[in-house]
Amino acid sequence: MSDAILKVRDLKKHFGGKKPLFGKAPRAVRAVDGIDFDLRRGETLGLVGESGCGKTTLGRCIVRAHDPTGGEVIYDDPDRGPVDLAALSRKELQPYRLEVQMIFQDPIGSLNPRMTLLEIIGEPMIVNGLATGAEVKKRVGDLLVRVGLRREHMNRYPHAFSGGQRQRIGIARALALNPKVIVCDEPVSALDVSVQAQILNLLQDLQRDGDLTFLFIAHDLGVVEYVCNRVAVMYVGRIVELAETDDLFARPLHPYSEALLSAVPVPDPEVEGHPHLLQGDVANAVNLPPGCHFHPRCVYCVARCRTEDPELREVNGRKVRCHRAEELDLEGVAQEEAVHG
Repeated sequence: MSDAILKVRDLKKHFGGKKPLFGKAPRAVRAVDGIDFDLRRGETLGLVGESGCGKTTLGRCIVRAHDPTGGEVIYDDPDRGPVDLAALSRKELQPYRLEVQMIFQDPIGSLNPRMTLLEIIGEPMIVNGLATGAEVKKRVGDLLVRVGLRREHMNRYPHAFSGGQRQRIGIARALALNPKVIVCDEPVSALDVSVQAQILNLLQDLQRDGDLTFLFIAHDLGVVEYVCNRVAVMYVGRIVELAETDDLFARPLHPYSEALLSAVPVPDPEVEGHPHLLQGDVANAVNLPPGCHFHPRCVYCVARCRTEDPELREVNGRKVRCHRAEELDLEGVAQEEAVHG
């Protein structure tokens, strides 16, 4: 599998659509509709897009919090070899729970308010047979120190901590099983800016020290530019562009990427922003438009876009889902900064 620790192939997750006892079956919601990408060892791959595009659902399918409707999630286990996580039963999946973990978006709702930190972080170790007795307490204390908390905090409950501290607890829980891959579902979106910086720096330190691989789901493209090696742009259940971070920010190839990047604030009061405001609403995942799903909102739309669904193809060393990728000259963030630098 070369340098890929995880390969996602044609991954789908559809909700609903089952035929009832009487009447017609409702149309399925195509939350994830044919996703393909490789996650390289030791990298941070950003996943961005508007709310409702399927980012969180994709992350949950990878860790099997949701069972995929179709497709493959191939994990390259150094001991057992490549295995499709999407095809495993719950029992067969158990050994791989140690390898692939998730940091949840809500630092409050993801923690059991009736459990102490010792119980929250120690439970995965006990369930998976990694530690018992005094060893659990020692390892939990070590993890708390590692994420910037103190050992004496382990006997407290989640309500005694701030939002940033709760997110640190969630990170410690994800690290409890010594995973190789962590899906970070908007780990800083609910935090203050100063706390965001602390958590981002913590994640980078942990990645460097622990040889971790991150799938980083986010809305804030400024955060993505700071922490991610590559970026996948998602629209209505599909990836529409996948590129190195610097390349995407300098010159996007998909009109949707350009619109997202135009909303990134430039840290210069003399630079006047020119956001490309998208018209209309996000396409309905139950009743998708024909042709390119983005064409009703695209200012570069031509007749072909309305009838022919574009494939995710390679253009100039990156992947893009647009018929006009080669001919459009789209604007990126770096270009604006260079002009006014």
